[in-house]
Amino acid sequence: MQFFLKIIFLSLFFLFSGCSKNYYEVPKASLIVIKSPKLKYADMGFIYRGKRQVKAQVYSSGKAVFTLTIGKRICIDSKCMSEEQFYRSYLNVKYPKGTLANIFLKKPIFNNEDLHKERGKWKQQIFDEDKFDIIYTFDSTSARFKDKTNHILIKIVEK
Repeated sequence: MQFFLKIIFLSLFFLFSGCSKNYYEVPKASLIVIKSPKLKYADMGFIYRGKRQVKAQVYSSGKAVFTLTIGKRICIDSKCMSEEQFYRSYLNVKYPKGTLANIFLKKPIFNNEDLHKERGKWKQQIFDEDKFDIIYTFDSTSARFKDKTNHILIKIVEK
């Protein structure tokens, strides 16, 4: 009986521990710029993309100085919060859910609003008076998000 219980326990342990691991594709060396009224980081780093989350690490003098993890929650270094709370604290609460992840994944934002191709890059211009004035361009190796109203710049250039 004890042997049977041990087998069940070990099976459940391996089943649940295997599901909790985050697997990323090969990290991409990138220039990462994040500037907002409360965040200011600009240096080389790595972007790790996985099925359920994206992680960006910015390095200075060979040491990680900033880690941003975007998944169900958004974490700066080890401080985690909901996406809405992160937008309220660091970006703009009016941004729709998924905006930051889509920028790091180089995908359209704001439900493809005003999405068109210009000079080989995808471009979106999104304006809502007194809320945001966004120009977002992206292709397979770079993304540039600029919100003039809220003084936010996020730039990613893969090397």
